[in-house]
Amino acid sequence: MPHDIQARIFDPFFSTKSAGRGLGLTVIHGIVQSLRGRIRVESEVGKGTTLRILLPSDGTTAREIHDTTGREELHGSIDATVLVVEDEAPLRLAVRKMLGNAGFAVLEAADGSEAIKLLHATTSRIDRLFLDMTIPGCSSHEVLREAVESWPQVKIILTIAFSKEIANEILSGPQLCGVVRKPFQVGTLLSTLRIVLSS
Repeated sequence: MPHDIQARIFDPFFSTKSAGRGLGLTVIHGIVQSLRGRIRVESEVGKGTTLRILLPSDGTTAREIHDTTGREELHGSIDATVLVVEDEAPLRLAVRKMLGNAGFAVLEAADGSEAIKLLHATTSRIDRLFLDMTIPGCSSHEVLREAVESWPQVKIILTIAFSKEIANEILSGPQLCGVVRKPFQVGTLLSTLRIVLSS
């Protein structure tokens, strides 16, 4: 693969195929990271590509595995529950794995209607809402309103396919603590989580 393509192979929604959805390697990367592993990519144009998955043995942490990805992880147990609302199943799985690995208790919904049912039905406190702005079923605005009414202390991270400036014009309030633009990388998501956790 050329270097410009190799640099983006784990990005959500990136694909070199016209019919591709660009989520296969994203999901694999999320699963490997949830196991505190790494993926090494060796590729040469005209010769082929090799992906090596490195997983830590017992008693070994991810930081002890040499890697060049530069991606950071959250470690340790966190006393917080996050609701992930994302209609793309592979991406939702990857985010759930990452958050679970970071120590969060994770609830998930594939659309707005399912999210609102969870907000009303769950007996555990919902501390974070990781919400895609463009979801089927009830709109993201309805989900936001119900989340704030049901759980006033909730902190919200939006994922959007448009600019952060537009998101800020549409939505505001003390509960909105972060915006992540799609396609996002794992490092971006985890950095945003650190900011939200420290706020």
